[in-house]
Amino acid sequence: MFAEEEAALLIAAARTPQELREMVERRASGRPLEHVIGWAEFRGLRIGVDEGVFVPRRRTEFLVERAAALAPAAGAVVVDLCCGSGALGAALARSLDGPELHAADIDPVAARCARRNVEGLGLVHEGDLYGPLPQALRGRVDVLLANVPYVPSEEVDLLPVEARVHEARVALDGGRQSAVRDQ
Repeated sequence: MFAEEEAALLIAAARTPQELREMVERRASGRPLEHVIGWAEFRGLRIGVDEGVFVPRRRTEFLVERAAALAPAAGAVVVDLCCGSGALGAALARSLDGPELHAADIDPVAARCARRNVEGLGLVHEGDLYGPLPQALRGRVDVLLANVPYVPSEEVDLLPVEARVHEARVALDGGRQSAVRDQ
C-alpha cells in the first residue's frame, strides 16, 4: 500500500485531530495499520481486527475462492479452523447460499473478534482445532477452511515487526521445522 493510501485510511478513521495524531504515532511505532484503524479489507468485506489478532492477508483470499468453487450450491456446512478474526469463514459464508458456519480458534481474543465478524452468519467456538466443535458436525462438514500457523518456530523472529510483535505468536508459530524434517 502506498503511503498516501495509508494516510487516507488513518484520516478517515480518526474522529478528531488528537485521535489522528495518536493513530499516526501507533502506526509509526510499528503497529499494523489494521490494528490501528481496527479493520482489514478482505474480499470486499470490512473485517474487524482487534489488537493482537492475526491480520487477514490478501493472499489468503485464494483459499476462500477455492473453497467457494468446491462448496455445494446451497446449505453447505463450513468449518473455519484457526479462524483468527473469522475473515475466511465470513467471506465464504457471504458467498454461499444458506451455509451453516462454524469457526474455532484457541486464542480467546481472536475468538471474541471472530464472533463479531461472523455475527448472523455462524458460530465461533473457543478451543484447539476440532476440540470445541459440536459432535453433531461429525460426518456433515462439506468445506473445511484452515489458515494454520505455518512459520517455523526458529523463523518467527525473522518476521516483520508488525507480525512478530503485534500478532499473537500462537497464530504465527507452526512449530519446529526440524521436527517436520525428522519424520
